[in-house]
Amino acid sequence: MGSIKPGRSWGGVAVAAALMMFVGSLAAQNGQQQQQPPQQPPQTEQPQTAQPEGQRGRGQRGQGQQGQQPQQEGQRGQPPAPGTPSKPYIPLAASTLFDHPDAYYGEPVTVTGAVEQKLSTLSFSIDQDKTKSTGKEVLVLAPRMNEPVEANTYITAIGEAVKFDPDEIAKKSKDFKLDLPPDVVAKYRGKPAILATAVINQAGVDVAKRLPPPMTADEQALQKLMLQIGPANTALRAALDKNESKVVQDNAQVLKQAFTQTEAFWKTRGKADAVKWAQDARAYAESIDRAVVAGKWDDVKTEAGSLAQQCASCHGTYRERFDDGQFRIKTGG
Repeated sequence: MGSIKPGRSWGGVAVAAALMMFVGSLAAQNGQQQQQPPQQPPQTEQPQTAQPEGQRGRGQRGQGQQGQQPQQEGQRGQPPAPGTPSKPYIPLAASTLFDHPDAYYGEPVTVTGAVEQKLSTLSFSIDQDKTKSTGKEVLVLAPRMNEPVEANTYITAIGEAVKFDPDEIAKKSKDFKLDLPPDVVAKYRGKPAILATAVINQAGVDVAKRLPPPMTADEQALQKLMLQIGPANTALRAALDKNESKVVQDNAQVLKQAFTQTEAFWKTRGKADAVKWAQDARAYAESIDRAVVAGKWDDVKTEAGSLAQQCASCHGTYRERFDDGQFRIKTGG
């Protein structure tokens, strides 16, 4: 063992050695960090210039729902609207999808671009630059168009990215009716396309939204009943949590009368299953009233749950929800 120089203790040597090891480790870490390449921005990031007016700072998901106050008919826990993907949407610029289509085929996307050309009633192409054609056009197919899109304006198409093939699209979805001439089909075959469930224009309006037909006399009559049943059922269930017996009884009375009228509505239209659901719902409302008087709150809650099941059964069979939140009597119902 070597000797220790005068004036230096073993403790001082240990501290010096530890300090040298610490400095060495910092240098090694610094060298590793310098060897790592700088992170590149993701290809899915949209250029600022491609963002439509009125959409900056807004999330891509659900853009078509901005400013809407849909009628929910008092239903709680509505299922997601048709076409809602299980995976989050991927925001893209049109040029990104064109340049790297294989990375996004089969994925739910929101693609922003300028309308290049209207190709048919239900289809158009988008490009990244509204001032000139870049040759990187992406085909957009919509199930419906309530109004046409304008050329050289930015839109956001929300849907699934696919490789365009008429036969495959026909297998994938019955909602999309191809109305393209043969030369256009040949031009875009094998290229990226979007099966759009929503097309948001510069005004923030979804022009591909599935809107309900005008209300008939039957629709108005049933809607009047639904606007009684929905709020009364919601108020009753809220009062259950607070043991507010008077509120529960008042709304049970409203429900009894409304279900009596609902039973008559479906009876004149020959819908035996809907008549039975209305009868059972009315019976549960009467049971709720009696259980409140008897102070049997467990029974009240059980009957309220059973009443809600009758509403759900009838709704699932005879009511159809549209993209704006309104309901209509289901076609064939």
